[in-house]
Amino acid sequence: MPAIAQISLNDGLATPVAHIFAPAKTQSDYALLEDRSAGVYLGYNKLTYSLTRPTGPSGANRNLKLSIKIETPKMEVLSGSDAGYTPAPTVAYRPVAELIVTLPERCTLQDRKDLKAFLSNVMVSSFTTQAFEAYELPY
Repeated sequence: MPAIAQISLNDGLATPVAHIFAPAKTQSDYALLEDRSAGVYLGYNKLTYSLTRPTGPSGANRNLKLSIKIETPKMEVLSGSDAGYTPAPTVAYRPVAELIVTLPERCTLQDRKDLKAFLSNVMVSSFTTQAFEAYELPY
């Protein structure tokens, strides 16, 4: 993987806002980046990457597994205090997207470029847009 550094990702607002995901934790095959703009750890947007390499004997089914996950927790709206006591922050719900890519060890660089291009294109297709925004199934 490339050297860990912060990543800037735009949200989906009409006027997009850039969110800075800063490195929070790294291991040999795993990186966690956090958008700390929520101000409360429980509400941080999280971006994780991992790349698992094949182990075991050589053969046709040795695969690398790339995982990219984005979590965008939404905090419960607190309506005030009860007898002077403000409850602790709580997550109301947590939208999550997880992409798992299986890359056979034998695949070429062009195979990987094609797969990434197809994925990028399907993410901006009308089918995907309608599924995300209106829960529509393609028919």
